[in-house]
Amino acid sequence: MDGTFELLGPIEILQLLSQAGQTGVFKVPGGEVYLERGQPVHAQYKGKTGRDGLLEILALSEGKFRYLKDERAKQSSLQGSLDNYLLEAIRFLDARLDLSPFDQVQLTDANRTTHLTLSPDEFELLRHMSKPISLFDLAAISGISSDVVQLNISRLARLGLVQITARTPRTVRLVVGRLEGSSTARLDTDLLRAWRSHYGPFSQVEVRTEERILQMPVEARSNTGPQLLLSSDALFFYNLRVGQEVLVWPSL
Repeated sequence: MDGTFELLGPIEILQLLSQAGQTGVFKVPGGEVYLERGQPVHAQYKGKTGRDGLLEILALSEGKFRYLKDERAKQSSLQGSLDNYLLEAIRFLDARLDLSPFDQVQLTDANRTTHLTLSPDEFELLRHMSKPISLFDLAAISGISSDVVQLNISRLARLGLVQITARTPRTVRLVVGRLEGSSTARLDTDLLRAWRSHYGPFSQVEVRTEERILQMPVEARSNTGPQLLLSSDALFFYNLRVGQEVLVWPSL
């Protein structure tokens, strides 16, 4: 089997070979990775051996490859699962998927996580994904910022540990918080971006309390999370209080 990295990169190809339990050698110009029953046993790339050589190969974005079945390594320079090396490479590449805070995520295979070296943030996010949950709600329940949630979910999705299902933007439940030095309400940047991408431009949101519906101008603020931030003057003007739950959606 041979080809180029035009459609699939080395991360995806080695994942497929590993899942199929293949034994053989994956060759690229200047390097190679040997697999035994789907797990890496030796790698070298342009003078770098073992982990360093494997990570260099995983970082390739163009070029050709060839896979030769049943070829075996004459030495061993790698230990552990391929998944750990892939996760390390994906962290290094810092590749983000184009995700919306309304997209739902769910853990696909809990057994695969038992042999992975996960970061505290990754472990915390996986803990809440036994059932489908939106990225927005995941950030709220975990207490992790939306930027960090999206980055970690992108990594786990590329590894095949989580499944992502696109969802239409919707009304959200937020908690009112205090903002200093601004007369305009602030909402999470990713939340506004998703709404505007789906509904088109708008500059105001509608806010529903138990008794009434308010309209207020809004601007973006990074990592605001599940909060609607208002200045002290705006809290007084709209008769809202810190900690109050409200429903918010675009005013179109």
